[in-house]
Amino acid sequence: MERFAVSLPFWDQWDAEWLGLLKPWIEGKLQFQDLFIAHNEHRILPTRIMTLFTFWLTGSWNNIVEARFNILFGASTPLLFIWTLARTEKITGLKWLIIAVIIAGGSLPFSWENFLIGFQSQFYFVNLFTLASLIIAAHFHNRSWSVWVILFLSLISILTLASGLLTPLAVIAVYLARAYFQRLISAKTALLMIILFAMAVSAYFTMPRVEGHYILHATTFSEFISTMLRLMGWPLRGRKLFIGVMWLPGLFFVSRMLFLRKQIGKTDLLMFGCLAWTAMQIVALAYGRGHDSIHMPPRYAEVLLLGLAANSWFVVRLTSIKGKPMVTKAVWGVAAAFFIAVFFSYIQRSVLDFRVLKEERARRLTQTENVRNYLATKDFSTINKPGFQIPYPDPKRLQMILNDSTLQEVLVIGNEVTPKK
Repeated sequence: MERFAVSLPFWDQWDAEWLGLLKPWIEGKLQFQDLFIAHNEHRILPTRIMTLFTFWLTGSWNNIVEARFNILFGASTPLLFIWTLARTEKITGLKWLIIAVIIAGGSLPFSWENFLIGFQSQFYFVNLFTLASLIIAAHFHNRSWSVWVILFLSLISILTLASGLLTPLAVIAVYLARAYFQRLISAKTALLMIILFAMAVSAYFTMPRVEGHYILHATTFSEFISTMLRLMGWPLRGRKLFIGVMWLPGLFFVSRMLFLRKQIGKTDLLMFGCLAWTAMQIVALAYGRGHDSIHMPPRYAEVLLLGLAANSWFVVRLTSIKGKPMVTKAVWGVAAAFFIAVFFSYIQRSVLDFRVLKEERARRLTQTENVRNYLATKDFSTINKPGFQIPYPDPKRLQMILNDSTLQEVLVIGNEVTPKK
């Protein structure tokens, strides 16, 4: 982030952060209900609160400051994941590979859109809220406080991203799995699941509809399936649909676990919840963003990390199955192929993503220079540029925003060096 981000806000930040939040806040016109206004299909309450907090703390509007705060939330999810595993499992042997998958997935630049732009904190928040909910459902379901914390985390997830409505459904999946294996469900748990389901349904039917986004929806069943298989294959690259086999080991172990109906551990329940949540995210993305979707936007990589960690866990669990020598060799071969594919793809993607990051920084520096020139000269031609030469899609509207004297007092444009022509 320190190497590639710039201080100048980008794209949605001008409308959602400045016009919709900071300007009304400075002018004393911001109302409490404004924090819940929809941004596209989403209600981004935690992101708005963080934006106000960083502005209150620094007195300026600076994308880099927001992005630095994002690091705390982005790191919290892998940290919480690893802490939970270390607390409940003896980390030996292949389990160290799961830790490596989590750390590398959380620190390599796969979701570079999210850490370059402070406004993208929604993805970090929803991951953290979901993982915390699943940990409580798997490890602390019998505590008196667990119900209220799960309800709060589910509600705040819904108010973070549109797909946050899948958080209560993933928690329900964990409770149903526990009831299935224990052959028992309490009235308290049943009531909690009904409330969680009602929350998810209410969130879906009150979700804002953006007509301009309908063109992004998958238009045919084959388009939907092909996008879904490509998402299942992440982090593998390529257009071949066979990469969806990355999920087969995890699905096989879960199916076997359900069929044999043996008692399972808390970590298995947690990973089952992570798998369920990511599977629902994949289905939602495949439908909502499936039209002509050959390459997944980097920001969505964040929501696939919990599922990748869960698949890694179940691949390791496969190796504990005792059977004939041929079966054992086959299982170990699958495990080796899985982790080689994951780490090779990590390396391959990182090389390409760092190349993209350099290109992105060059574009952002050009945008910074053009905005700086406009503020110095008020010459419209300096921002009347095509493509991504300015940080907003409409030059006229950008001019109107930049002419605001209140903005000029708080906007920070750093001293980044303009790239050589």
